[in-house]
Amino acid sequence: MATPRKTLLAVVIADLLIGVSAHAQTTTKPADADAGPTVVVSGIRASLSSSLNTKRLQDGVVDAVSAEDAGKFPDTNIAESLQRVTGVQIQRNGGEGRYISVRGLGPEFNNVLVNGRTLTSDTGGREFSFDLLSSDLISKALVYKTSQPFLPEGGIGSTVDIQTARPLSGKTGHSTVINASGSYDNNSEKKTPNISGMYSFANEERNFGVTASLSYTDRASKQNKAITDAWNYRDVSVINGDLNSKGLTMADVTNKKLYIPQSYGFQQEDEKRKRLVGNLTVQYNPSSTWKLTADALYSHLDQRNDIIAVSDWINPQVLGAQINGSNQITGLLRPGSTFYANNPALAGNGKLLGEANSNDMIVKGGDRKSITSAFGLNSKWALAPEWKLEGDVNTSRTNSGSPDMWVVAGMVPKNGDVLTFNGTPSIVFGDGIADPTAVRAHAVSNGDVQRTDKISEGRMSLAWSHEMGYFKGLDTGLSYSQREVKRTSWSSDSWNTYSGYHIGLPSSLFTVTPLENFLGGGAQVPSAYLRFDPYAYMNYLNQRSTLAQSNDPARYLDTSLFPDGPMAIDYTKPSMSGVKEKVSSIFLDSKWEGEGWSANAGVRVVHVQSTSVGTSRVLQTAVKSPNDTTYILTYGPMNTNTVSNSYNSVLPSANLKFDLTSDMMLRLAASKTETRPTLSQMGVDNSYGGRYGDVQTGGGNPYLKPMKSNNLDLSWEWYLSKTNYVSAAVFQKNVRDFLETRLVDTTLPQYPGEVVHDTRIRNGQKGKIKGVELAGQYAFDESVSWLKGFGVAANYTYVDATASREVDSGTPNCGYPGLSPQSYNGSVFYENSKFQARVSYNWRNHFSIDCGGGSTQPRNRSAYGQTDASLRYNITPTLSLYLDAINLTNSRTREYALNESQFLTLEDVGRRVNLGLRAAF
Repeated sequence: MATPRKTLLAVVIADLLIGVSAHAQTTTKPADADAGPTVVVSGIRASLSSSLNTKRLQDGVVDAVSAEDAGKFPDTNIAESLQRVTGVQIQRNGGEGRYISVRGLGPEFNNVLVNGRTLTSDTGGREFSFDLLSSDLISKALVYKTSQPFLPEGGIGSTVDIQTARPLSGKTGHSTVINASGSYDNNSEKKTPNISGMYSFANEERNFGVTASLSYTDRASKQNKAITDAWNYRDVSVINGDLNSKGLTMADVTNKKLYIPQSYGFQQEDEKRKRLVGNLTVQYNPSSTWKLTADALYSHLDQRNDIIAVSDWINPQVLGAQINGSNQITGLLRPGSTFYANNPALAGNGKLLGEANSNDMIVKGGDRKSITSAFGLNSKWALAPEWKLEGDVNTSRTNSGSPDMWVVAGMVPKNGDVLTFNGTPSIVFGDGIADPTAVRAHAVSNGDVQRTDKISEGRMSLAWSHEMGYFKGLDTGLSYSQREVKRTSWSSDSWNTYSGYHIGLPSSLFTVTPLENFLGGGAQVPSAYLRFDPYAYMNYLNQRSTLAQSNDPARYLDTSLFPDGPMAIDYTKPSMSGVKEKVSSIFLDSKWEGEGWSANAGVRVVHVQSTSVGTSRVLQTAVKSPNDTTYILTYGPMNTNTVSNSYNSVLPSANLKFDLTSDMMLRLAASKTETRPTLSQMGVDNSYGGRYGDVQTGGGNPYLKPMKSNNLDLSWEWYLSKTNYVSAAVFQKNVRDFLETRLVDTTLPQYPGEVVHDTRIRNGQKGKIKGVELAGQYAFDESVSWLKGFGVAANYTYVDATASREVDSGTPNCGYPGLSPQSYNGSVFYENSKFQARVSYNWRNHFSIDCGGGSTQPRNRSAYGQTDASLRYNITPTLSLYLDAINLTNSRTREYALNESQFLTLEDVGRRVNLGLRAAF
């Protein structure tokens, strides 16, 4: 029976959490309010209770999300469940959760494990793609927010351990779960099937068990976007006049340093995503003191993206520019060829018109294919009552590939365009953009990229439990891992073959396609645009008769240089880069306990050795293109470069827990953590680009050091029942050696007379991250009779961060990528023996995606909130009907540069609905 103190608190929590949910616009009506007096502790409550029990028993600050039952994780995506954990935010890919940020630190700062082991990914770095796994296979996900010596190093933000189902942890005998559903995406207006199944067996003696699961997901979606590629702070030539002006001279031109958009246009992405995930776990206990567990995991993701954009390219020569007090262009007239014909004194070598304005159709490579496999074996021995030994070995491998394609065809407009950049930009095209007879050839980038990520790990730990006053024992262990990430790319030498829009194209290559006005309201969106098959386009450009009109016919018709033509990918000359990392570590952890308190304190010592290898063609010459402001690059033979690096780290940590009362506790923690640089950032590769007067180079940096943080945590937790609790936490992280994109000016002999802007990832940033977390959940089972069956859950996180960077000229101080100052989520649920309903709202503040570099400004994402809902109806004890609705209010993602007025992207992913049946027997 509830005490008066807890009953009063229940009312306070109800008012608070319902208020949060109301603010989030996630209201729901009582469902089946008269369904009966019994409130079952299963389903949603079972998940909340299991998660809360996990949290309470941990030594440090840990949160968890648990499956409601076998094959019944709370959400269709693991990341989308984790966002309900206090301080966890997600980044989506095509409307589906892919990456997580924890306490303001982005994906690369969160160490993600599967059953305590590192799983390779298809990102080329350390950030983990949660959309590679199916939520149907998962039983629990733990988020360790404070460090402990036994945890693998690498997570300044957190360590997340995703746990698959274990047969000997469930009921004995045979059990099977089958989920079958259909998905509907309202943007693509397509229906697709999904099916998953899980079989489990455990014998009566509970010494042998098998769990096997298989999940197939098929999704067809469509994303509509309005896009500005970038904002730059650069020298701009402002022509003082209008589109009807005639006879202007250079005296009518003013040169200013301005913030200017690079382009504006629209993009459509038709995506087909198929995913097959399988998992097998076998457990065998040869004796009561010896337990063996073997795991196998397989994931196959095939994502096909048909991406085409229409873009209004903006040269740094603009007409009638509107400029605000911050030297930012808010509107402009983009002149066409008629204007320049009427003003010939503006043209000529060294003057304004080095390059024509254009309206471009761009096909982009967006496919994503990856295959991941993992195998592991774990053995636990109870050597004696006080001694326990555990050994674990595992291996994982991911092979992934994607096309590196950027194929451009364009028009040189006769009439000028009118652009306004105020909120969502508007554009009025002076010429039609759906005329297939007006298209000209331009730049083509055609390549292929393959990645391999493989890891082998082994660890052994020994635990000694021994009471000696306050001392309760020691844990110690050692581990070794070897990880290698490789990237192999092949390319064509096609970028400058036709750049400059100087030859026409047959209209048969292009198809007039309607463009829906997804922006709504009075926004200007063209009624139609042109689509084209990039391979048919490149085949036409690769003909000898067409190559005779290229920028350098003698070069591009030379079959000794281009036996299959310059459009073809040259698979005989791969560019390869890779990083091999060997990590050895040892830890020692001591256990302490007294009346009303417990603690652990220890240290982890790490040695890291890395080797970066790259094979690529050497740049020999850079010659200015005759029809464009780019360079024609000539490469020589392949060259291999190898760089080694090594360092040691000592990472102490301590956690202290006080039982203030029987249901209230206080936790204190202090630790030193580190995150090693993303492996893909440590390559020895170099890239070359840019234009006359703005040569840009970049590449990897094999000398990067780990990013480090000193951490302090304080957490208060009040457990009101097996399901209900409130908590508050404060934390502080003092960070240093954080990575930043920094520009360094240099010179290269291939670009005589040019200043080369080299932009790479470099160590340098330091600062402080501090924050507050508030959380609570309450099921109104006994405290408020008229709310029986209802429950609420909510949390709020505030993060304040300061950063000090080695700032190069023109690069702003943008803080930490992935950090949102505020985030919260709230859920309202109802549950009885027949029916479940839940409405959830998740919101996060703006955050930085990329800090930019050189003249390019940062990329930030605006605040975003999303409402999801789920319904479950138990037709029989073994058969249930469910409905999941994602993004109910059709929220859209916005991105901007330095401020909200510097528009970058508006993305519309639409709503998604899953309707299905679940059978358990």
